Amino acid sequence: MNSKLDKRRKEILNILARVPISSTQQLAEDTGVSNETMRKDLDALADEGLIVKVHGGVALAGGAVAEIPFDLRATHYAAEKRVIAQSAIRLLYPKDIIILESCTTNLELAKELVALPDLLETLIVITNSFAIASTFDGGRKCKKIFFLGGWVHTQQFSCLSNQTVTQLKEFHVNKAFLSGAALSENYIVTGYYDEDVAFQRAMLKAAQKSILMIDHSKFDQAAVFSVAPLADFDYLITDKELSEDALNYIDTHHITYIRAGAH
Repeated sequence: MNSKLDKRRKEILNILARVPISSTQQLAEDTGVSNETMRKDLDALADEGLIVKVHGGVALAGGAVAEIPFDLRATHYAAEKRVIAQSAIRLLYPKDIIILESCTTNLELAKELVALPDLLETLIVITNSFAIASTFDGGRKCKKIFFLGGWVHTQQFSCLSNQTVTQLKEFHVNKAFLSGAALSENYIVTGYYDEDVAFQRAMLKAAQKSILMIDHSKFDQAAVFSVAPLADFDYLITDKELSEDALNYIDTHHITYIRAGAH
């Protein structure tokens, strides 16, 4: 490796030591190279086991990926999450009982619902998200809200623990809306934290219909824990145009694919 290349890749590692996660584009800007050059650098560093690819970018290897604060995650691909939420809302019907896990895409869905008060006031909502509960004015804007309690995660504005999952197991709902951390090349929805994964598995068991909402950045990535195969979901809503292989998979497993933003 020439000295210039070696220096740049050390600089990449130094940047990732200061921030929990960074995107290819941001790292390219920080080091003054093209996105293509940066992708080659990141591939090389990943091959050496020095970094791991995560949804939204890359992080240092060698330990748990630092949890990104909720308000920071909300800024990642915000426009894409909004159009995904606008597509998801079409699956809701009056008097539905729904689970909205704590995720930034569901927060966008909650905001969209507020603009439809005639629908929202008929819905019963189960959530573990303070942000979503606040958007619904503590339950005043929907028919009822059940807040799933547990240990408070201050950076995520939510509750999540074994007790949270245990409460969720008591419910049977019409629809569950969730967003995986990553979707692997072999169509497995994965997550980085065991409590998140346990919660999402409980959501799938509690719901008659399950809706997976993920933006394009989460495809062909793999996190630490397996949530479920994509085949376990009834709907996939994404801004990504799927490949022929992916379309064959969802057709085989009778999954409804909704391309967010498509007309």
